[in-house]
Amino acid sequence: MRMAVAEILAAVEKKIKTKEEREYFLIHEARYEYIIRQIGHIGSIGRMRVLDVGCYPYHLGAAMEMIGCDVYGISSSHEPIKSKKVAVCNIETDRFPFEDNYFDLVVCTEVLEHLPQSPAHAIREMYRVTKTHGHVLITTPNITRSINRAKMLLGKSVTYPLSQVLENEGKGSNIYHRHNREYTLDEVTTLLTHANWNVETARYFVSYTPFRRRVVPDALWLKAGKTANYALMMMAASLRDTLFVLGRK
Repeated sequence: MRMAVAEILAAVEKKIKTKEEREYFLIHEARYEYIIRQIGHIGSIGRMRVLDVGCYPYHLGAAMEMIGCDVYGISSSHEPIKSKKVAVCNIETDRFPFEDNYFDLVVCTEVLEHLPQSPAHAIREMYRVTKTHGHVLITTPNITRSINRAKMLLGKSVTYPLSQVLENEGKGSNIYHRHNREYTLDEVTTLLTHANWNVETARYFVSYTPFRRRVVPDALWLKAGKTANYALMMMAASLRDTLFVLGRK
């Protein structure tokens, strides 16, 4: 890579203009770093044409540009991005507006969990627009993570709050902003193999560490609890908060 990952992310952060967007960036900074490093292992970055599916906010896309990728994107009508290289469409139902066998890599991170319908169509479209021997890189929350297991032991739901089901008589406007369906690692690999992808890597990793920078620091008791949970995740991979799956066409 032409720049160190820390330098790349620092450059992306400098372009952020609002407090809310910076707070989002800090929450996801460790995930961005992990993904960029994985992309560096895939192939010749300087010649890679990449599609970022669900590219809002444009943090990861900007970082991939800095490492030399030719980046295109897809955003949604509720989170649009105005750019000649970013298409706005519904990935659950629409045909991606790109040619067959066009991309070396398709990246889809923290998107699947937001889809209220089946992701099968989107994953098939990712396959169609990827070149032979090209890759798809997916990350999504691990439904079996330690926090969810603790919630279930306490009799709590691991899905979105009931208040969102009842919002506006069940016709709330937040349908694509919440997590509608989270997955196990086996489920994500099954989704890919169903669309003819060959799964090369399937693993758990930690996206949300207690050591990440924060706009408002955690109270000491909360930091202690998060640190203990982090230690637990490091001991048992299946308790980690995020899934990473890399497929090849």
